[in-house]
Formats: sequence, structure tokens, C-alpha cells
Amino acid sequence: MGEQIGPPSRPSSPNPQERVLKCGWLKKQRSIMKNWQQRWFVLRGDQLFYYKDEEETKPQGLILLQGSQVNELPPNPDEPGKHLFEITPDSFCTSPVTKYSF
Repeated sequence: MGEQIGPPSRPSSPNPQERVLKCGWLKKQRSIMKNWQQRWFVLRGDQLFYYKDEEETKPQGLILLQGSQVNELPPNPDEPGKHLFEITPDSFCTSPVTKYSF
């Protein structure tokens, strides 16, 4: 599937009963401007929520991972020691590839 695309409103808050598997800071490449923004990510099940910072309660976005492919990319020479990966949704026509750096 991939990045949630829809109305400009934010996605609803994640189910608080769904256990947090991982959380931390990632840089997300924006889809139009192609610049990088640092966001707080929370992985719950097959859903990856992202927030402006750790204090936010409403996510800015949601990436549905079920059916998506995650690929590691060559590291960015400008940021040694950082890892780069992309998430390709199951249906590439409905959502663009999103790149992340951690």
C-alpha cells in the first residue's frame, strides 16, 4: 500500500492498544520539493506513523506497510554513517516511492 493520500486533514491517532514496536527520528524525503524533513516515527503493527516531534499526539501522516517493499539504498556520501531506505507501495500507481534516512 504506501503513504496515505487523501484529504488535507491529519490521519486519526493510532490505536493506543496497538503496541509500539519501534520509534525514533528519521528524515523523510518530501514528495514534491524533494527536500528532507526530520520526523518522529512510530511503528505499530504494519502502520508507520510520523509526527512533527515526540510531543505530538496527532500524526502528520501514516504509511501502510502491508504489501509494501522496503529496499536499502546506497548511503549518502554527505552523511557518513547514516542508512538510507525506500518504501515502495504494493500499488505504485496510487502512491509515490518514499525515501527515508536514519
